[in-house]
Amino acid sequence: MKTILAVILLSCAAMAQNDAAIEKAKSACGPGQVHFDVDATNYTESITQPASGKAFVYVIAEGPITARIGLNGSWVGAVEGDSHMSFPVDPGEHHLCASWQSLFLKGNKAVGLSSFTAEAGKVYYFRVRATIQGEKAPSLLDLESINSDQGNYMVLKSKISKWHERK
Repeated sequence: MKTILAVILLSCAAMAQNDAAIEKAKSACGPGQVHFDVDATNYTESITQPASGKAFVYVIAEGPITARIGLNGSWVGAVEGDSHMSFPVDPGEHHLCASWQSLFLKGNKAVGLSSFTAEAGKVYYFRVRATIQGEKAPSLLDLESINSDQGNYMVLKSKISKWHERK
C-alpha cells in the first residue's frame, strides 16, 4: 500500500515538473485566457517595408485554423484560415508563438514556437499550419520561417486578418 502511494505521489510530482517546463517553453505566448474574434477581409496589394530602424514580420495562416500569435510573451493578434497579419519589431532576438484557438480542448493545447534575430530593414515571414493526427493522436501546430519568395507569394494570395479580443 505504501509503495503504491509513493508511486502515485512521485508520478504527480513528475507531471507537475513537466507542466512547469512546458509553461516555461511557451513563454513567447500571451495569457491563456485571452481569445480573439477574427475576420479575414480584402487582399494586400504590396509587401510593407519596415520603417527606419525597424524590421517587419508577416505571419501567414495556411488551412482551416484560427491561431493566436504571440511575440515575447504578449499576444500581438490572430490569423484565421488562409489569412495573414503583420507587425513591426525592433532589431534583436525575438520569440514567436502560434497557439491554436479552438473550441476543442486538444486544439487549444497545440502550440508552435520559433525564434529569430531581427535586423533593421528586413522583412521576415512565418507560416502557421495545423496537422491533425486523428482522434486519438494529438494535433500539431507548425510555425516555421519561410523564404521571402514564398512569403511574398503567400501574403499576396491571402486575406488580411482583422481581430479583436473576445470579451
